Amino acid sequence: MIARIILLLLVVLFNLGLQCTAAFAYENALFGYTHMLPSPYTPPAGRLALGTTTGIGITDFFELQTNVLSDLFQIYNAEARFSLLDFPSFALGLFLGYQYTNLNVLSSNNPPIGLGAWMPGGVVGIEVIQDIALFLGGNLFFPNVNPNGLGIDTSGYLQGAQVESDVSWAYNPGKKQVGNVISAGATYNFTFGFYGVGLSHHWKGFQIGFHYYPNASNLKVYPIFAGGAVVEL
Repeated sequence: MIARIILLLLVVLFNLGLQCTAAFAYENALFGYTHMLPSPYTPPAGRLALGTTTGIGITDFFELQTNVLSDLFQIYNAEARFSLLDFPSFALGLFLGYQYTNLNVLSSNNPPIGLGAWMPGGVVGIEVIQDIALFLGGNLFFPNVNPNGLGIDTSGYLQGAQVESDVSWAYNPGKKQVGNVISAGATYNFTFGFYGVGLSHHWKGFQIGFHYYPNASNLKVYPIFAGGAVVEL
C-alpha cells in the first residue's frame, strides 16, 4: 500500500514538474554539483553517466540509477529520481530507492536475514550567495524486517533513514559556466547509528572524492567517481 501511494505521488509530481521546468534550461548550474547527495537535477533523456553511481535519463526530468559499489558488495539497490522545481535560488528533487541485502553477507557475525527496504526521499538546493550553494536532503526507511535490536555489524554502504547536508563552492567560475567546484558533506544514518563526512572536487563533467564513516563496522571509506564517461544513447 505504501509503495502504491508513493508511486501515485511521483506520477502526480512528474506531471507537475513538466510545467515547472524546461529541458536544458536549468536556472542555476551550481545545483548540479553536490558531494554525496543526489542533485536536484537529472540528466537529459538518453544520457548514460558512468561512475560509482551510474544513471540514465529516461526523460529530461526522470532518471534511474544504481550505486555500483554497493551492488558489488551485494547491497543491491536502485533509485528513481525526479527533478521537480528549478529556480535561480532554489531547486527541488525527489527520489524513491529500494535496497536489498542479506545481513550475513555484510558480516559473518550477522544473522542470515534478508533485509529489503523502500526509501523515499528528497533534496533541496539553496543559493547562499553567488557561487555557493547549500544542499539539504535525506530519506525515510521502510524495511521488511526491523533491524533495530539485532546488534548487527554495519557497512558504510548500507543505507537507512538518513539526513545529509552538502555545501558546494564554485571557486573559479567562468563568465558563462560554473567552473571548478569544491563540495563537502556530512551524513547521519539514524537506522544503523553511524555518521559520515567527506569531500569532493568537480571539474567540468567529472567528480572525484571520498566519504568516510568512522564508526561503521565495515567499508568505512566510500570512494566517489562520477562523470568522465558519458554515453548518449
